[in-house]
Amino acid sequence: MKDKISIIIPIYNAARYLNRCLDNVLRQSYTNWECTLVVDGSKDESGSICDEYANKDPRFTVIHKANQGVSAARNTGIQASTGKWLYFCDADDELMLNGLQTLLDAMTTSKCDIVFGGYVECNEEGEVIDSPRSEVHKTLSREEAILRLYHAKNCNYEGYLWCKLFKAEVVTANNLRFAEDICFNEDRLFVMQYLTCIKNGVIYDSTPVYRYYHHLSSAFWGAEKKWNPRYVTDLRAYVRMYELVCTITTDKYLHILAKNGIRSSIRKIRRLMGEHQIKEPLTEQEILLTKKKYLGLGYQVWRLFYKIWKS
Repeated sequence: MKDKISIIIPIYNAARYLNRCLDNVLRQSYTNWECTLVVDGSKDESGSICDEYANKDPRFTVIHKANQGVSAARNTGIQASTGKWLYFCDADDELMLNGLQTLLDAMTTSKCDIVFGGYVECNEEGEVIDSPRSEVHKTLSREEAILRLYHAKNCNYEGYLWCKLFKAEVVTANNLRFAEDICFNEDRLFVMQYLTCIKNGVIYDSTPVYRYYHHLSSAFWGAEKKWNPRYVTDLRAYVRMYELVCTITTDKYLHILAKNGIRSSIRKIRRLMGEHQIKEPLTEQEILLTKKKYLGLGYQVWRLFYKIWKS
């Protein structure tokens, strides 16, 4: 019997896009899946739409819960999953019809612990605005995969969840969960946590498995338009990723990249605060303490010497 894939979809006020997302799940060429729809306190018709799909197909399960954020919703889905593989999807995008099969084929033929897949980016009208720049199928070491989390090579960003397939046994054995106190960058942090636990490497297959839509109303794009005090959790995610990198590799270049992530997050937070004329003493205090602990003089000197050495 084919191994079951557990699809987890957190849902919050996604009624406008939900049918498109769930229809593509239903039409998957790989059919042995279960899909847990976690309705995270939605105020629109998302809950009733999910109930309709569950009534039509028993592979759908709906969990209605009070709003606690996307990380808590995904953790609820992990807890309810029974499949051998875990796949995370967003409610406002769509999984390509051969997406699950492509990811599973890459996983089973490579004997690796995680698949990094390809994706296309679309505007709200569905027009493709970016796609993988070359066709690639290769095995990566853990260090190479970490490098791609900071510097994507074949697309704009490789920290997303929905272009990856995870082994449920790795998540379960290591009690991996999404950090519920992190509201931005929680996806890449989870991938980094997962990478610290693997033994058999990473397979990268650039074949697109997902359509990612640029919705201006999403939390990511909305951060540019309106200040969100929770954006400081992006910095906390980068700090945790740096600490994880330091525990699993002695590669100094990766250490520098991880610190650069902290620095870039600080710059973005300060830019957004300036653009929106926000003054938050506690956020500024956290930034100063983080800079002192992780980006002190020793880091600046080392970074200068490393640049000279690389040149």
